Amino acid sequence: RDCTAGIFWPAAAFRPRSINGRLICTMIPSLPHQPALLALLLLVVPPAFCFGFVHHHQFKSQRTSSSSRLHLQANSGRSASKPDPFRRPSKGKLLVLGGTGFLGNNIACRAILEGYSVTSLSRRGLTPSVGEALREATYSGGSSAAARRRNGRSSRSGGNGGGAAFRRAELKIDYRKGDARDVAVIRDILNEGGYTGIIHAVGLLFDGTSGLTQFNRLASGSGSQPGASDTYDEVTRITSFNAIDAAEDYVRANPTMRPLPFVFSSAAEAGWAEQRAGQFVESRLTPGWMKRYLEAKRAVESRLIDAGRSPGLIRPVIFRSSLIYSLDKVASLPATSAFFLGNRIGLPFVDRPVTVQALSSAMLKSINQAKISGIQKFSDVDRLSR
Repeated sequence: RDCTAGIFWPAAAFRPRSINGRLICTMIPSLPHQPALLALLLLVVPPAFCFGFVHHHQFKSQRTSSSSRLHLQANSGRSASKPDPFRRPSKGKLLVLGGTGFLGNNIACRAILEGYSVTSLSRRGLTPSVGEALREATYSGGSSAAARRRNGRSSRSGGNGGGAAFRRAELKIDYRKGDARDVAVIRDILNEGGYTGIIHAVGLLFDGTSGLTQFNRLASGSGSQPGASDTYDEVTRITSFNAIDAAEDYVRANPTMRPLPFVFSSAAEAGWAEQRAGQFVESRLTPGWMKRYLEAKRAVESRLIDAGRSPGLIRPVIFRSSLIYSLDKVASLPATSAFFLGNRIGLPFVDRPVTVQALSSAMLKSINQAKISGIQKFSDVDRLSR
């Protein structure tokens, strides 16, 4: 352009020539101005180059940081949109007696996932998996690698059958170490307030007087071992009676909680007295330890039903389940298969076994449904756990 040449190249000469039929003008600076041109280049080009270099890297840095912010925002958006099992409306607090046992731990973890705040009371205090998690968090600084190793071991070793979600839920349970045979321990917990339900999952199959305590490691889903002084009367009846008494006192002090759902894990065999074939089996074929076991279960059932009638402070929900199993507990499958077969061929005194996952789900459903009360059998577990 003429104006451009006049401004930047005042002594420029244009030499027209033809290439392939097109007119090309070549701009050639005149020789007298070569020193001035070189001085101009030395003054202008290096600062311009430096400015462009800095500006380029500033822009690149801004672009990188902007893309990083966008990447984080996108990730946070995906995290926000991903369903979080812990972000649910609070359903209040739940007290699980025996919350470190096979059934109790499954109930507690599932309750966390469903929006409850859970307090677990047991003589053990912590489950082995939670104790291991806390130790790893202490020695590894709570690293994600340690968590992945823990979750991998937990999923391989079985447990409550809930996978990584249950492992996370376990760490949110408020574990209390105490003996439910002391009613003051239960009262102190309930007096903290906010409890909307109680689940009693304390129990054992072979007590200290049965002579079969060594088999509890196989029969118990959590592998617990009772002491020599642990009897059915103390472990089942006394702990339940204490919890019922404490629950009634709690409701009296908090009338808005009336009636408070109280869920008790009984046994299908407690209904033998209501069946002719069951009466025969219990009187003629049942060993002494089993009779004491059923006697304790029936005493609690009777106490709960009476509490539900008058003064109506408690809504009793009693689950009469047969064998409780989980597919990841291989040792329990042979006995479970025998009960499945007995129920299948129509033996009136044999109920079908239920999974620990279905039973815990049914128990939690019964807390929210005010119409559910009284005895619940395996068919009710199927219905509630759907």
